Amino acid sequence: MNAIDKNISDNLRRIRKNKNMSLDMLAEKTGVSKSMLGQIERGESNPTVTTIGKIVDGLKISYEELIYVKEEDVLLVDSETMPAYRERQGKYQIKKLFSYERKRRFEMFYIRVEPGQVCGRIADAEGTCEYITVLSGEMLVRIGNKEHIVKVNQSMRLISESEHCYCNKGNEPLEMNLILSYENEIG
Repeated sequence: MNAIDKNISDNLRRIRKNKNMSLDMLAEKTGVSKSMLGQIERGESNPTVTTIGKIVDGLKISYEELIYVKEEDVLLVDSETMPAYRERQGKYQIKKLFSYERKRRFEMFYIRVEPGQVCGRIADAEGTCEYITVLSGEMLVRIGNKEHIVKVNQSMRLISESEHCYCNKGNEPLEMNLILSYENEIG
Protein backbone atom coordinates (compact mmCIF):
# COMPACT_ATOMS: atom_id res chain seq x y z
CA MET A 1 0.00 0.00 0.00
CA ASN A 2 1.42 3.40 -0.95
CA ALA A 3 1.37 6.44 1.37
CA ILE A 4 -1.71 8.08 -0.18
CA ASP A 5 -3.73 4.84 -0.07
CA LYS A 6 -2.75 4.42 3.61
CA ASN A 7 -3.79 8.00 4.38
CA ILE A 8 -7.14 7.51 2.64
CA SER A 9 -7.68 4.21 4.47
CA ASP A 10 -6.85 5.66 7.90
CA ASN A 11 -8.72 8.93 7.36
CA LEU A 12 -11.87 7.33 5.94
CA ARG A 13 -12.13 4.93 8.89
CA ARG A 14 -11.48 7.74 11.41
CA ILE A 15 -13.94 10.18 9.80
CA ARG A 16 -16.67 7.51 9.47
CA LYS A 17 -16.29 6.50 13.13
CA ASN A 18 -16.23 10.14 14.30
CA LYS A 19 -19.55 10.64 12.49
CA ASN A 20 -20.93 7.45 14.08
CA MET A 21 -21.63 5.94 10.68
CA SER A 22 -21.71 2.30 9.68
CA LEU A 23 -20.36 1.21 6.31
CA ASP A 24 -24.00 0.84 5.18
CA MET A 25 -24.74 4.44 6.13
CA LEU A 26 -21.56 5.63 4.41
CA ALA A 27 -22.45 3.68 1.24
CA GLU A 28 -25.90 5.31 1.20
CA LYS A 29 -24.46 8.83 1.62
CA THR A 30 -21.68 8.44 -0.97
CA GLY A 31 -23.10 6.11 -3.60
CA VAL A 32 -20.02 3.89 -3.22
CA SER A 33 -20.72 0.23 -2.45
CA LYS A 34 -20.26 -1.06 1.09
CA SER A 35 -17.77 -3.68 -0.13
CA MET A 36 -15.66 -1.05 -1.94
CA LEU A 37 -15.66 1.22 1.14
CA GLY A 38 -14.58 -1.74 3.29
CA GLN A 39 -11.74 -2.52 0.87
CA ILE A 40 -10.63 1.12 0.93
CA GLU A 41 -10.65 1.22 4.74
CA ARG A 42 -8.61 -2.00 4.91
CA GLY A 43 -6.14 -0.67 2.33
CA GLU A 44 -7.04 -3.40 -0.14
CA SER A 45 -8.18 -1.04 -2.91
CA ASN A 46 -6.65 1.89 -4.74
CA PRO A 47 -9.69 4.20 -5.12
CA THR A 48 -10.18 6.11 -8.36
CA VAL A 49 -10.50 9.89 -8.46
CA THR A 50 -14.23 9.41 -9.15
CA THR A 51 -14.64 7.24 -6.04
CA ILE A 52 -12.70 9.72 -3.91
CA GLY A 53 -14.93 12.50 -5.28
CA LYS A 54 -18.07 10.60 -4.30
CA ILE A 55 -16.70 10.02 -0.79
CA VAL A 56 -15.74 13.66 -0.13
CA ASP A 57 -19.05 14.92 -1.59
CA GLY A 58 -21.06 12.46 0.46
CA LEU A 59 -19.21 13.21 3.69
CA LYS A 60 -19.05 16.98 2.98
CA ILE A 61 -15.30 17.08 3.60
CA SER A 62 -12.33 18.43 1.61
CA TYR A 63 -10.03 16.25 -0.46
CA GLU A 64 -7.21 17.24 1.90
CA GLU A 65 -9.06 15.76 4.90
CA LEU A 66 -9.20 12.42 3.11
CA ILE A 67 -5.79 12.35 1.42
CA TYR A 68 -3.27 13.88 3.83
CA VAL A 69 -2.00 12.59 7.17
CA LYS A 70 -4.03 13.89 10.09
CA GLU A 71 -1.76 16.11 12.11
CA GLU A 72 -1.40 15.04 15.71
CA ASP A 73 -1.02 17.57 18.52
CA VAL A 74 2.16 15.83 19.65
CA LEU A 75 4.47 13.59 17.64
CA LEU A 76 7.40 12.03 19.49
CA VAL A 77 10.31 10.74 17.40
CA ASP A 78 13.24 8.70 18.74
CA SER A 79 16.24 8.97 16.39
CA GLU A 80 17.68 5.77 17.88
CA THR A 81 14.76 3.71 16.54
CA MET A 82 14.34 5.46 13.19
CA PRO A 83 15.56 3.52 10.15
CA ALA A 84 18.38 5.06 8.14
CA TYR A 85 17.04 7.07 5.24
CA ARG A 86 20.41 6.91 3.50
CA GLU A 87 23.49 5.07 4.63
CA ARG A 88 27.01 4.20 3.59
CA GLN A 89 28.20 1.52 6.00
CA GLY A 90 31.15 2.80 8.00
CA LYS A 91 30.90 6.32 6.53
CA TYR A 92 27.63 8.04 7.39
CA GLN A 93 23.93 7.61 8.03
CA ILE A 94 21.00 9.95 7.56
CA LYS A 95 17.70 9.51 9.39
CA LYS A 96 14.61 11.51 8.47
CA LEU A 97 13.07 12.71 11.74
CA PHE A 98 10.23 14.77 10.26
CA SER A 99 9.01 14.48 6.67
CA TYR A 100 8.03 17.37 4.44
CA GLU A 101 4.56 18.80 5.07
CA ARG A 102 2.87 21.15 2.62
CA LYS A 103 1.91 23.65 5.31
CA ARG A 104 5.34 23.77 6.92
CA ARG A 105 7.70 23.38 3.95
CA PHE A 106 10.60 21.78 5.81
CA GLU A 107 12.13 18.41 6.63
CA MET A 108 14.36 17.51 9.57
CA PHE A 109 17.19 14.98 9.55
CA TYR A 110 19.66 13.44 11.99
CA ILE A 111 23.06 12.87 10.38
CA ARG A 112 26.01 10.92 11.76
CA VAL A 113 29.37 10.99 9.95
CA GLU A 114 32.11 8.65 11.16
CA PRO A 115 35.67 9.96 11.87
CA GLY A 116 37.60 10.79 8.69
CA GLN A 117 34.53 10.41 6.47
CA VAL A 118 32.55 12.70 4.18
CA CYS A 119 28.82 13.00 3.53
CA GLY A 120 28.25 14.77 0.21
CA ARG A 121 25.12 16.67 -0.82
CA ILE A 122 24.15 17.72 -4.29
CA ALA A 123 22.78 21.19 -4.87
CA ASP A 124 19.17 21.70 -3.79
CA ALA A 125 16.45 23.60 -5.62
CA GLU A 126 16.59 27.38 -5.71
CA GLY A 127 15.37 28.90 -2.46
CA THR A 128 16.37 25.87 -0.36
CA CYS A 129 18.10 26.59 2.92
CA GLU A 130 19.79 24.28 5.46
CA TYR A 131 19.90 24.94 9.19
CA ILE A 132 22.50 22.72 10.82
CA THR A 133 23.26 22.25 14.53
CA VAL A 134 26.29 20.17 15.53
CA LEU A 135 25.47 17.89 18.47
CA SER A 136 28.86 16.18 18.80
CA GLY A 137 32.20 16.31 17.03
CA GLU A 138 33.36 19.04 14.68
CA MET A 139 32.11 19.57 11.15
CA LEU A 140 33.96 20.98 8.19
CA VAL A 141 31.53 22.14 5.49
CA ARG A 142 33.03 22.44 2.02
CA ILE A 143 31.18 24.58 -0.53
CA GLY A 144 33.19 24.87 -3.73
CA ASN A 145 36.59 26.31 -2.67
CA LYS A 146 35.36 27.57 0.70
CA GLU A 147 35.52 25.70 3.99
CA HIS A 148 33.67 26.46 7.23
CA ILE A 149 34.20 24.87 10.64
CA VAL A 150 31.16 24.30 12.88
CA LYS A 151 31.79 23.07 16.43
CA VAL A 152 29.60 21.42 19.07
CA ASN A 153 26.58 23.53 20.03
CA GLN A 154 27.15 25.83 17.07
CA SER A 155 24.64 26.23 14.26
CA MET A 156 24.98 27.24 10.64
CA ARG A 157 22.56 28.50 7.99
CA LEU A 158 23.49 27.52 4.45
CA ILE A 159 21.77 28.46 1.19
CA SER A 160 22.10 25.03 -0.39
CA GLU A 161 21.88 25.84 -4.08
CA SER A 162 25.52 24.74 -4.61
CA GLU A 163 27.02 21.27 -4.27
CA HIS A 164 28.52 20.85 -0.80
CA CYS A 165 29.67 18.24 1.72
CA TYR A 166 30.04 17.67 5.44
CA CYS A 167 33.43 16.35 6.52
CA ASN A 168 34.40 14.84 9.85
CA LYS A 169 38.09 15.60 10.35
CA GLY A 170 37.99 14.61 14.04
CA ASN A 171 38.48 11.37 15.98
CA GLU A 172 34.90 11.01 17.23
CA PRO A 173 31.61 10.69 15.32
CA LEU A 174 30.08 13.90 14.01
CA GLU A 175 26.38 14.12 14.89
CA MET A 176 24.08 16.88 13.73
CA ASN A 177 20.50 17.86 13.13
CA LEU A 178 19.70 19.39 9.77
CA ILE A 179 16.52 21.24 8.83
CA LEU A 180 15.94 21.63 5.11
CA SER A 181 13.64 24.60 4.50
CA TYR A 182 11.97 25.10 1.11
CA GLU A 183 10.94 28.48 -0.27
CA ASN A 184 8.58 26.80 -2.73
CA GLU A 185 6.27 23.82 -2.32
CA ILE A 186 7.88 20.54 -3.38
CA GLY A 187 6.58 17.25 -4.71
